[in-house]
Amino acid sequence: MKKSTLYILASAFMLATACTETTEGFLDSKGKESDDLETVFQDSVKVVKFNASLYWQLGRLAQAPHSNASSFLQDMKDFEEATDNSRHVYFSFSEFTPAFTEANFTQDGGNANFGCFRISWTECFQSIFRCNTFLENYERAPLSQTKKEEMASEARFLRAYYFLHLLKEYGGLPLVTESIEPFDPARYKRSTFEECVNWLAEQFEEAVEVLPLVEDGADYGRPTKASALGALTELWITAASPLYNEGNIGKQLGASAEQISMVGYETSHAKENWEKAADAAKRLMDLGTHRLITNEVANENNPTQPDNRPGYGFYVATTTRKNDERIWFWITTNYPWPARHLLPKSRNAGAPRNMPYHELTEAFPMKNGKGIKEDGSGYDNDNPYANRDPRFDFTIIHNESSWIKAAGGEQEPIYTYRNASQDGYGVSGGTSTGYYYRKGCPEDRIVTGTGGGDGQGVSFIRYASIMLWYAEALTELDVNANRDEIEKQLFAIRDRAGIDKGSDGRYGIKANMGRDEMIDFIVNERRIEFADEAGDRFWTLKRRRLYEKLNNVMTSAAVWDRAKNGEYTWQIMPIQIHRFTTRMYFFAVPQREINASHGELIQNPGW
Repeated sequence: MKKSTLYILASAFMLATACTETTEGFLDSKGKESDDLETVFQDSVKVVKFNASLYWQLGRLAQAPHSNASSFLQDMKDFEEATDNSRHVYFSFSEFTPAFTEANFTQDGGNANFGCFRISWTECFQSIFRCNTFLENYERAPLSQTKKEEMASEARFLRAYYFLHLLKEYGGLPLVTESIEPFDPARYKRSTFEECVNWLAEQFEEAVEVLPLVEDGADYGRPTKASALGALTELWITAASPLYNEGNIGKQLGASAEQISMVGYETSHAKENWEKAADAAKRLMDLGTHRLITNEVANENNPTQPDNRPGYGFYVATTTRKNDERIWFWITTNYPWPARHLLPKSRNAGAPRNMPYHELTEAFPMKNGKGIKEDGSGYDNDNPYANRDPRFDFTIIHNESSWIKAAGGEQEPIYTYRNASQDGYGVSGGTSTGYYYRKGCPEDRIVTGTGGGDGQGVSFIRYASIMLWYAEALTELDVNANRDEIEKQLFAIRDRAGIDKGSDGRYGIKANMGRDEMIDFIVNERRIEFADEAGDRFWTLKRRRLYEKLNNVMTSAAVWDRAKNGEYTWQIMPIQIHRFTTRMYFFAVPQREINASHGELIQNPGW
């Protein structure tokens, strides 16, 4: 068993920071800086609130690392801003997504000192330490044994989910399962990638057994059996993917055997892991607790005045706080997230942060299911947004898209053409790509001040995620033998999207695709189905080792010009070069951790 030593650097700093962020606002200090654990776990109210604090940083996992500790609610930075999908409005190399886009890690610390690597590592381990502290003390809480075990089950699941996120970023990790005393630096071993995967599988399987089938009312949003099976599916999909098997970067970069074991398997485990991924996905689907939100499902509670717009079910699944498609998710209260960071200035007292590149718009097919460059698609370059996959207009705002301008008002056009007032290309606070996102934003609201109601948050895992992971696993195992089951998933997703079935009943999906072509199709379907959702594009490109294809690729804006007579012309304008090097498939272990270990903690390959 190959391991390397990790010193959890400055544990006193980490715990102090954790206590500040965890207890502020709900623990009565009684004249001290914070209550000690003895006091907390003798008070049932404080125990419940301590348990709630384990969710404190969960929303950060939906976003790229920030360069400082300011609230992530104040500045949305999705991982997708480091892909060919999206761009953040402020392009500073001290931030993760611009740095990753151009492979420039020289600011805010150089290379392995890069601040965002350190912050991501530290914040996740802070949350893990909170979970450990709870699990070591919950038994003495003055609560019923049933309640205590419920909270402990949540803590174990959350700890495993934080570890899963770190695994996707860094590879092999120190599996820290106990709390750390202040001022007593502890030595831990960095487990191999394989050891981490196996341990996490055990944790999620245990969670499947003990977590409730459903959570409702005030407990809606806490993990369930389906949440655990969803995380287990994601774990095995990750572990089965090319990056961690035949595409292990350590071998390509001439790394040591120990480094190779940190970033994947030494020999391929792909087949058995695809089998485990398919099994976990099928188990979740067989639970019967979740389903794809079709138009029919979305209108169940409004049978007399149904909304029959094609793709309306997709809108409901991605916008409403509570629906049967959400398996594991994060929601906000009293803050209009993500609308405050997406809607254009004319509809938003906040500021739009994340904007789609034109290349994302080209990934959406036409309403007949055919790609815009396919024969017979019907695409019209003079009217490029007409007759598109209905998910397009439920995801993206383009020139002359409509949105209400005042609460309860009528929908009015949004203008994104060059120099258009407020929202146009090239104006202060306007679009930098010619587009805005609208996904996740209720179309009957605008954002005024800090108002706009509760936020929709974001889904880490939706039922559609499981369906496409299932199709991917079956494709990898045997596309011909599994074709009917694969296409069953794809047809259902495209039918829900509002794409025309066509005379052949195939929703524009080519018949008899081979393995590689089917995988390409599924990857693109994920790109459009989950655009701007918890960095799905980032993680897909990473695990499938597709990021290198973006090296030296330009992404673009759609720049519209309006003549005095009101007629439009438009052009595609390249605005961003993407750079990528192989080492970037894994974050650098923070250099200060390396230094604290006196060289015993090894770095990831290439850093």
